[in-house]
Amino acid sequence: MSQKYESLTDVQKYEFCKYVENNNKKTRAEYIQWIKQKWKIKVKLELALKEFILVYQDQTILSDAIIIKKAKLLVKGFKISENQLKFFNGWLQKFKDRNGIHQIVLHKEATSAAYAKIEEILPILKNVINTL
Repeated sequence: MSQKYESLTDVQKYEFCKYVENNNKKTRAEYIQWIKQKWKIKVKLELALKEFILVYQDQTILSDAIIIKKAKLLVKGFKISENQLKFFNGWLQKFKDRNGIHQIVLHKEATSAAYAKIEEILPILKNVINTL
């Protein structure tokens, strides 16, 4: 069976998310290889971007700007022409909606607690940015 480009089903996405939870030390290339072997599917940009978010969501704050920057780097890595894709807020919002990704907004006391953690989070954020 030849490999094809297609989207994963909801069941496959769920299984992939469970795999990532239990194997969160793997590289993007290892995740892509796992999907190719399991379902004979070549990974699209959207799945690779979601994997990035799953890996880093609990380690740092992933802003829209970081997500878009990572998407652009993935496009470059997949050798997709930049003319084929346009990254704008509407695209990002639709990507988030399709993948159940949403931001949690901190309020009042929670915000001050978040500021207290900034020194702890900064090294992790720098590491994430360096992997982009």
